[in-house]
Amino acid sequence: MAMKTFAAIEVGSNELELKVYEISKKIGIRQIDQVRYIIELGSDAYSSGMISYELVNELCSVLKKFKFKMDEYQVDNYVAYGGSALREASNGNMIVDQIRIKTGLKVKLISNAQQRFLVFKSIAFKMKNFETLINEGALIIDIGSGSLQVSVFEDGVLQVSKNIRLGSLRIRELLSAMEGQTSDFVNVIREFVDNGIYAHSLHQLKNMKLKHAVIVGEEFSTIVKYSGIQSEEGCMTIGQFDKTYKQLIGKNPNQIQEELDIPYEQASVMIPTAIVLKEIVRQTSVDTLWQAASDLCDGMALDYSQKVERFLLAHDFTKDIIKSVRWIAKKYDSDEAHVRNVENHAKALFDATKKISGLNQRHRLLLQTAAILHDTGKFINGSKSVYNSCHIIRETEIIGLSDAEREIVSCIVLYNSSAYVPKYEKMSHEIDRDSYMDLLKLSAIFGLANAMDKSHRQKMDKIRVTIAENEMKITADTIYDITLEQSMVEEKSGFFEEIFGIKPVLRQKRSI
Repeated sequence: MAMKTFAAIEVGSNELELKVYEISKKIGIRQIDQVRYIIELGSDAYSSGMISYELVNELCSVLKKFKFKMDEYQVDNYVAYGGSALREASNGNMIVDQIRIKTGLKVKLISNAQQRFLVFKSIAFKMKNFETLINEGALIIDIGSGSLQVSVFEDGVLQVSKNIRLGSLRIRELLSAMEGQTSDFVNVIREFVDNGIYAHSLHQLKNMKLKHAVIVGEEFSTIVKYSGIQSEEGCMTIGQFDKTYKQLIGKNPNQIQEELDIPYEQASVMIPTAIVLKEIVRQTSVDTLWQAASDLCDGMALDYSQKVERFLLAHDFTKDIIKSVRWIAKKYDSDEAHVRNVENHAKALFDATKKISGLNQRHRLLLQTAAILHDTGKFINGSKSVYNSCHIIRETEIIGLSDAEREIVSCIVLYNSSAYVPKYEKMSHEIDRDSYMDLLKLSAIFGLANAMDKSHRQKMDKIRVTIAENEMKITADTIYDITLEQSMVEEKSGFFEEIFGIKPVLRQKRSI
């Protein structure tokens, strides 16, 4: 297949970045140009809640130049994402519209979960020893300007991922007014960071087997440079980091700028970054820190390559998504036995109807996610558990799922208690028409799966599903009375038959 030229643009909180890539099956992904421009959109967004129009005009002026650069390379396609500064600014959507009008570029506001997941994938793709590190136990610490993402891998699988509003620029802006009021401003930052870490229970990391920390962000690259360590992999021991940390926090931004020959804006966030890293790794058994030579633009290029060139990743992120979803269910004290039973039934029904549904493995993942999380709402209020589950899913960050996918999952759970799904016109605008049709199919499957354990007694361990003519026969090999479950399946059968054109029937094969 012919070489493609792709451009990735990040409208970040602290800078704008353009990367241009050549992509093909033969050469993979090769970066051919990079342009960066420091503009502190987050300084306005995090302090006043909106971005000034002086900065907006400057932003559009730079993006025009980015567009000229893209035209020079005759890029085949591009993606432009806006991060936390645009998301949080009250005039964020207006700024996106101004960018479109003044530059012709379409910038999409990306959720934190999507942003971090793209970086995850890029690290897994570019870091040769990624699998080794996560199998030995690793943190991925992604320090952005607006927030911090801490993700824990044990035995090669993502266990949990937490977002904390402790971005380096945010810390600087929130605490800057206090700098002149104390002789120990470093301690003020440390106390602020400690409070954020404790509030998110990161002290529990002490109980996990963690050997490595993979650090995302240019500031850590600068820390490695400051240390004087010569490392091709960009790694340092915890002892080397501690020594460098002590040297760094004794300096002010002007001294750091001069010594490292970096822009003042970057120098001013070095100390908050170092303190955040120090306080996190202090909670763990980590002994080696690794530089992740990846950023959001790299993740955007990889995501595009996966869609267009069908690039495959060695690491299976589907397992990570399911594992983190199970952690959420456990957090809300879900009935694990019931959830597992419904999940298994849902997967069996999905696989049996795959040829007639037009659904794919991604849809199977959404169905599985709904099954795992559908019982979480009882933790809040048993009488409104369905609505509470729906709210929990909508408001909980799930790394690897987009906002639209999370909305589908929440609706699968919500409409499980109804005999029908509302017409598209009455649905949330988060879901497009194609996704609406997918939702109908997934809701019909999930309704049956949940009905088959209505008693919460797991009467049917295994089922066999066969489709012949206009009937889907579900055979349960069990000695228990399944009259209740058969009645509930019959109640759900009308909706399923309307969607798929076949009638589900639950039959019993009694074991001896």
